[in-house]
Amino acid sequence: MEVDSRLAELLVNNKVLSAAQLKNALDIQKESAGRGKLGTILVRLRYVTEEQLAAFLADQLKLPLLKLKDLVVQPNVSSLADAEFLEKHQILPIRRAGDKLVVAVVDPMDLTGVDELHFMTGLRVEAAVAAEGHVLKAIGYYFHNRPCPELQDAERNAGTASGNHKAVKQGTRASPQAVLQALTELLIEKKVITQEDLLKKMAAKER
Repeated sequence: MEVDSRLAELLVNNKVLSAAQLKNALDIQKESAGRGKLGTILVRLRYVTEEQLAAFLADQLKLPLLKLKDLVVQPNVSSLADAEFLEKHQILPIRRAGDKLVVAVVDPMDLTGVDELHFMTGLRVEAAVAAEGHVLKAIGYYFHNRPCPELQDAERNAGTASGNHKAVKQGTRASPQAVLQALTELLIEKKVITQEDLLKKMAAKER
């Protein structure tokens, strides 16, 4: 709900949404016991389109904005997570360069999926924004063999083929060393522990 509050504040302050529209959307969200994301409700009410919402978030957070044709997934990243995880978090790994993993996300203010993907892979995750429908279409194309002419054309132009991808049922996992490193970095980033405290703890263990 904290993420939705931040989004609501941004939309109203930037006059994308009126206070009355926001109240109506929040009332509907409350009726659904908070299960629906605010952005999805706003689109359903036609207060904004998916594309407008994605463009707004990308502009406000200074992140790249990806269109459907940009969501061509490199074969070496399509098995990093399973389809259920990607659909739950509305996130899609696109490409990898060294230890950097570029992903498309629908809600860049909700870092749960990004953090979990970092933990699972041990890679440094960089987010770009894409519309919900575009991300779900790409997941359907790469993981459920659903047709998508736009991505087929984009693959052809990029010189890749969807046949090289594997739609896995369970995501792969990083090595224990990579998982430990990712977990340590995450704990420090979340300020659960400081690097100084961690070093002291390690030194005490070695005695």
